Amino acid sequence: MKNIVFYTDTPIYGGAERHMLLLAKNINPNKYTVQLVCSNYKALDPWCKLWKENGFKVHRIKVIHKHDPRTLLRIKKLFRELNPAIAHLHLWNPGSCRYAFSAIDKSKTKIIVTEHDPFPLSGIKKSLKTRTLKKIDHIITVSNANKDLMLKLYPEVKPKISTIHNGINIEQFESQLIHFPIQERNRIKSHIFAARPDEFIILTIAELHPRKGLLYLIEAFKHVHEKSPNTRLVITGEGPQRKILEKFIKNLKLSDNITLTGKQSDIAKILRSSDLFVLPSVKEAFGMVLLEAMAAQVPIVATEVGGIPEIIQHKKTGVLVAPKDFNALAEAITELINNQAQRQKYTYMGHHHVQNFDAKKMGEKTEKIYDLLLK
Repeated sequence: MKNIVFYTDTPIYGGAERHMLLLAKNINPNKYTVQLVCSNYKALDPWCKLWKENGFKVHRIKVIHKHDPRTLLRIKKLFRELNPAIAHLHLWNPGSCRYAFSAIDKSKTKIIVTEHDPFPLSGIKKSLKTRTLKKIDHIITVSNANKDLMLKLYPEVKPKISTIHNGINIEQFESQLIHFPIQERNRIKSHIFAARPDEFIILTIAELHPRKGLLYLIEAFKHVHEKSPNTRLVITGEGPQRKILEKFIKNLKLSDNITLTGKQSDIAKILRSSDLFVLPSVKEAFGMVLLEAMAAQVPIVATEVGGIPEIIQHKKTGVLVAPKDFNALAEAITELINNQAQRQKYTYMGHHHVQNFDAKKMGEKTEKIYDLLLK
């Protein structure tokens, strides 16, 4: 068996980190042993605990701050001890993991990176990125949109870049909904959504961050609610924009009709308790929550940005609208509220389409890259 080290210097536990664990769980343990190396940020404690519960070794590096040069020495020492055949670095932004690139011994270890959220850099950051790319043996992007952007920014990487879409464990996700009685759905609507049993629930699950376009969704809901009063918008998640959102909701006099639930754990049941899922992002590398909405059999409206069109086929598995256009968003939502047949069509087609994004396929495609580099 070959030793693979997953590394990230992220300070937060978000979508890219969930992807890493899911990928590790779907790498063949008879061929590869996966270990995690990450920083000792407290926010990562629950994530690291999950890795350990799933049988993976976790190695944490002491980090005082992200520019601490001693981090380089600590990474170098640890990688020398682990001696991995492959270091799979997960870049949560295009400038991350810079110390790891300098620390890894290229004569002994192949370097693969997954670019979770590439965007243009300038000045010294772009120069460092260009030098870093020369050390990489292969680049994985989570969407074709990200791949196209990388090729536009750094055309020299063309021979060593490929797309592997994110996936979800469909069987495990759907198993959470096998025994989900109407009483439990009503409890979620009442206690978490603060909704009446008969209210039509429009749900989004996202970090409360400007890139998620939540202000546009709230503005759109204002128009939706005027035409369809028996509706409630539910926003699930936490983030730096919470106070801004709360003030905006209050100014629009929608406090009685919009619920901010905070972060929730039973995502499958939260989704199944809604009537329509909306993702209004202005920037989105992929949009894994859309796969979960499809698996939970909820119809979808989303914005046509980043990797989202690679998941949602317009007017087939859901509806796509332009980003930042709250009028178009309101119109699409209102149309589906009033058209049950269309909602049922998107639910059926989406549930069929999501089978293409099973995590097992994601693992198999990643293994093929490992195999090729180590051949």
